[in-house]
Amino acid sequence: MLYLQGLQPTIAPFATSHSLNEYAGINSRSSSYLVDKLPEGMRSGITAKGSRIEGWQNDLTFSILQGKRGRYSAIVDADTFIQAAKAAVVWQEIEAKYVKASMLRSALTKAPLMPDRASSILHIWQSLESVFGKGPELSFRMSLSLAELCGPVASRPEIYSMSKKSYQDRSGVTHGKLAALSVDQWMRAWDLLKEAVRAILHRKSIPSEDELFSDLLSR
Repeated sequence: MLYLQGLQPTIAPFATSHSLNEYAGINSRSSSYLVDKLPEGMRSGITAKGSRIEGWQNDLTFSILQGKRGRYSAIVDADTFIQAAKAAVVWQEIEAKYVKASMLRSALTKAPLMPDRASSILHIWQSLESVFGKGPELSFRMSLSLAELCGPVASRPEIYSMSKKSYQDRSGVTHGKLAALSVDQWMRAWDLLKEAVRAILHRKSIPSEDELFSDLLSR
C-alpha cells in the first residue's frame, strides 16, 4: 500500500541476512594483520570464517522506481504510513469477499522485487488476467474492463491505451518476440496494476466484467 502512496519502502538495492553495521569490516576482522587497522568500534563482530551472510537483489525497485525514474520517495512520514495502513485494512476486507484479490496483492508485492523485467511483466499480467480475463478478444475486453474499472480514479482513455500497449508487451514476452524490455515498458505494466488496485480500494469491490460493461453502456 505504500507503493500506492508514491513511496518506495526499500531503501537499498539489496537485502541481506545481517545489517550493514554487523558485516562492515568482516574481511578485515578475519585477518590478524588487518583487524588492528580497523577503527576500535569495528574490531569485534562476525568474521568470514565463522559466519555466513546472504544477500538478495532488489533490482527493479531500486534502479527503476527510485533511482532512474525518480518517481518514488524513500521517506515515510506518519500521515502517509497511517493512510497506507488504513488501505491495507480495507484490502483485507476486500480479499475476504473476493479471493482473487490476493493475486493482485501478491503481484503488487513481488513484481518490483523481481530482477528480470520480462518475468515481472508476466507476473503482473497473470494477476490481472486471473481477476479480469474472460472470453475471446482478451486484449480488447481486458483493456475496456480495466478502463471502466479505473474510471473513478484515472482517465479511462489513458488506462485503455496503457492496457492495450502493455498487453502487447506481455504477448511479445510470452511468444519470445521481445529480446529486451525497456524501463517504460515495465513501468506501463506496473502503473496499470497500481491503478487497478487503487480503483478496487475506491470501489471496495471487484465488479464483474458484465457489471463493468453495463456501467459503460449506461453512461
